[in-house]
Amino acid sequence: MDTANLSALRINRKTLTLKQLLQRLRVDAPLAAIGRCKEDLTVECWAETLGLAADRNELQAAITRFRREKGLFTAAQTNEWLASRGMALDELVAMLSPQVLRGALASHVIADEEIRLHFLETAQQYDRAEISIIVTAEYGAAQELRFRMEEGSDFHSLARQYSSDAATAKSGGYVGLVGRNDLEPETAAAVFNSASGTILGPFERKREYSLIRVEELYPAELNETVEANIREQLFRYKLEAYQRTLEIHEDIWSLGEEWSL
Repeated sequence: MDTANLSALRINRKTLTLKQLLQRLRVDAPLAAIGRCKEDLTVECWAETLGLAADRNELQAAITRFRREKGLFTAAQTNEWLASRGMALDELVAMLSPQVLRGALASHVIADEEIRLHFLETAQQYDRAEISIIVTAEYGAAQELRFRMEEGSDFHSLARQYSSDAATAKSGGYVGLVGRNDLEPETAAAVFNSASGTILGPFERKREYSLIRVEELYPAELNETVEANIREQLFRYKLEAYQRTLEIHEDIWSLGEEWSL
């Protein structure tokens, strides 16, 4: 029996063979996860239904990125690397094609107006604040540090001397950008309703007490990064809904029975 060409997964008319599954495993283990394989075949089914094909330039760019990530800078290196994994270049192209199709699908099925409306409904989750922090083990110590700041002491100097947060103390307590979901609800409300330069706290969390300096606030805006994030969210919802309409056969789980015959 030619086990390599046995079906590992079928979705409608699309098939992933055992050989292709093993190739994915040799290239990058996460690509061989059944969930990822189902998603790739679903993307291919949906793109075919809509008459979409992978753009050749984008596919070439995906191959170039892949080679760069793997340190394959020459054709000879690439061919040798693929051969060691039982693959030819066209099989690598087929493996990467769903990634390119996914982008084309997302652009096709998610309208700009959908993104704008979603942003208006959820804008707060895209707010960002740049903060610094001082952490102490006792409330009294945190309160004393705050009094010293009110008298003119520098927040960042005190952080270097007294903060118990090893990750930020050496940098004067600097944390960087955070979103509302990165903070406790009470802390987030205080931070995002303050002004740049405000000192807040002490806030209690897990028997530690923190003072926060709000360095800068960055209210949500529909920039390129946020737009891409929203498009991905909306696309995933639609892709999952579309996948539920398909006939899926996970043959991988019955291959052992095939081999025992």
